Amino acid sequence: MSSLLTVYFTSDTHGYLYPTNFCDTQPHPMGLFSMRFPKDGNTLIIDGGDTIQGSPLTYYCHVNGVVPPVAKALNDRGYDYVTLGNHDFNYGPDNLAAYLNALNARCLCANVRDAQGRLPVLPCWVHTLENGLRVGLVGIVTNWVNRWEKRENLKDLTVSDPLTAARKAIEGLRCDVLVGIYHGGIERDLETGRLLSDTDENIACRLCEELPFDLLLTGHQHIALAGGVWHGTHIVQTPCNAAAYAKVVMDDQKRFTSALFPVPDRAALTDEEARLYGDLNAWLDKPVGHLSRPLRPEDHLVMALNGSSIADFFNLVQLDVSGADISCAALANSVRGFESAVTVRDVVASYVYSNTLTVLEVTGSVLRQALEQCTSYFDVGADGRVRVSDRFLLPKEAHYNYDYFYGIEYAFDLSRPVGQRVAQLERNGRPILPDERLSLCMCDYRATGAGDFDFYRACPHLREIQTDISELILDYLRSHPLVTIPEKHPFQTFLPA
Repeated sequence: MSSLLTVYFTSDTHGYLYPTNFCDTQPHPMGLFSMRFPKDGNTLIIDGGDTIQGSPLTYYCHVNGVVPPVAKALNDRGYDYVTLGNHDFNYGPDNLAAYLNALNARCLCANVRDAQGRLPVLPCWVHTLENGLRVGLVGIVTNWVNRWEKRENLKDLTVSDPLTAARKAIEGLRCDVLVGIYHGGIERDLETGRLLSDTDENIACRLCEELPFDLLLTGHQHIALAGGVWHGTHIVQTPCNAAAYAKVVMDDQKRFTSALFPVPDRAALTDEEARLYGDLNAWLDKPVGHLSRPLRPEDHLVMALNGSSIADFFNLVQLDVSGADISCAALANSVRGFESAVTVRDVVASYVYSNTLTVLEVTGSVLRQALEQCTSYFDVGADGRVRVSDRFLLPKEAHYNYDYFYGIEYAFDLSRPVGQRVAQLERNGRPILPDERLSLCMCDYRATGAGDFDFYRACPHLREIQTDISELILDYLRSHPLVTIPEKHPFQTFLPA
């Protein structure tokens, strides 16, 4: 059978353009500059969003006023269409508009509207190939952008329900094949049908059930997926940080095949790209401070059971900046760690998110509820062995939804059922009472209730600190000649006998 349509798809590249080695404990994303896609009149190259935020490069460009070459990279590779991801809003609408206006590709995102007309965004498009095939394309993004994003970054922007917007966009769309570009993920196990998430953050399966997509290009979850099928719709998704791309082929019987391809480990850079890479690395290798000892990441389960000095350090910074009674911090799925002589690279590759700080007023009861939620990270088998619960692994790894607390003394007893595992909760050696009120500092992502911490949404907001946490860490290191890291963690875990 001959091929009628070929699609090359990337998503969640997060501004990784160059070969990088920022975290020695994880596979190294090689970068978008390593990608080359063969293209003819029957080929489309598409990106699924989360493109302009999330790498040391994009952070460097943001804080130094440098125009990131992301749009140029996509233009040079012949991208035809993109959609928006939730992180593309992180630096505000003007930054997003500058990226989109520099793109040759069309941006399709049916559920985003800009009252000011800054964003050149269309809901859908019909692309006629050289062979005459009419390809309908619709882009959408998870509406949980509204929960996560800072209010000022969504000023005059509306992000509506993606299913409703997609349904409206395809009404009357005349095409031979329908392709969805969805910055959102899969809520069911595609083999068993088991529901993996009962929220509407990710609704890929519902989209396949209720709309006539032939191909759904998904993202957001960073799952390496090719050849997925749900209700007759072919589904793919790529891992994050430009580590791989998907190739999808449709034959003349409208049958799809797909595969993931790793990105080569070398990139041929132009003189301009090489200069920026050199400037980036010089900035990343700048010394910014000293710690009393190196802070090395361990296996996530080991850190959750025994404590993490990296998380303790983040909490020390957050407490110093916020003046809160208590702080909680999480670790990204991939963490570089810190040398004793800390560089900018250590910081931006260890705290990778564009988060700011929020201080909430919580009661002792809410605090206990938060800790109980954290204990659901642990699953205890019949043999007494402890492992990470599937709810933090499926449909994607979410170790960042386990929080480490500081400013209290607490203990977990994993021989008890979830919901009854907090065996100790004290502050300064005194039990915290259920109605006692305390200030708790956390990242703005967690303050929205993300990660099944919905109860935080009802807590009074005391203040916000609108500076990226990575920048707060850098400032803290610069103002403290030597940071002493405590040897003892503020909690302990009792394992089943």
